[in-house]
Amino acid sequence: MVSPLAPTYGIWLTSMWLATILYGMGLLQTWLYFHWYSQDHWGVRMTVICLIVFETLQITFFFGATYAALINNFGDFPALFVITWVDSAQLLAGYLSAFTVQMYFAYCLYLLNKKHKIVTVLIMALALTQIGAGVAQTIKTTILGSFLTIDSTKQITSLQSASALACDLVITVALYQTLKSKKNGLKDTNTLLQKLMINAINRGALTAVAAAINLTLFLALPGTFYFFLGLMTSSKLYMNSMLATLNTRQHIMRATQSSDHAWNSIHLAGLSTASSETGTQMVTRLNRDGTELAGIESGIMKPNFVENMI
Repeated sequence: MVSPLAPTYGIWLTSMWLATILYGMGLLQTWLYFHWYSQDHWGVRMTVICLIVFETLQITFFFGATYAALINNFGDFPALFVITWVDSAQLLAGYLSAFTVQMYFAYCLYLLNKKHKIVTVLIMALALTQIGAGVAQTIKTTILGSFLTIDSTKQITSLQSASALACDLVITVALYQTLKSKKNGLKDTNTLLQKLMINAINRGALTAVAAAINLTLFLALPGTFYFFLGLMTSSKLYMNSMLATLNTRQHIMRATQSSDHAWNSIHLAGLSTASSETGTQMVTRLNRDGTELAGIESGIMKPNFVENMI
């Protein structure tokens, strides 16, 4: 016999299980990041710290809400559907986490292609819409105070999910097109960019699917918590996608080594000024602390900053 709580707290527990697994993966990736890339720009490191703080708060509040509902209120069925401040806090933390990652990639795109600022502005607008709708949804659900009336937030929830989905799609397409435009006559550079393009697609697909699941199930199955499968895992997917992008840099560089080069990193900012004509070449050298510098054959050498960003 299926429990009448299966579509609600059964899905709730399933979502918490998935979110906890993804959070554990994120913690491992965070440790690896600070272990491998301790020399990264302070802005990147602070972004990672903020991200892990938001995710830790989210999973902690999520567990606290679960404990209150299933242990403190055991047997009290009406209390199961009461929305407390803990429920609202974990929801807001997840939205802040997504917003942090979206703004991070918006900044990456700005650095990679400063001439086309309209894409960056669009991403920022969608990210602000997402977090704005998320805050409004959090406030409204807190005022409602009951999961039984959560369907009345359909418009705000749809706006939040749709803007998150659109933002992820724009980021993915923009990253793909920007990296594709940097291709030139160098085989190693083109191979590296191809791998980065694949990573960009994979990153965007995960978070976009989570946003689509959240929106679809919320609208298609009212009165249930099936939408939690997308909602509660989305912020963890954001965290893991950003950290995976940062942590796979060395692997991608090593995978694109040639007999004439031994690259650990590449200055993507230099690619933005490089000509795609045959004969244009990238030159690299290693500084004392092992951080690679890159420039164009003109002799202008710049610090490897963007490599720390993507």
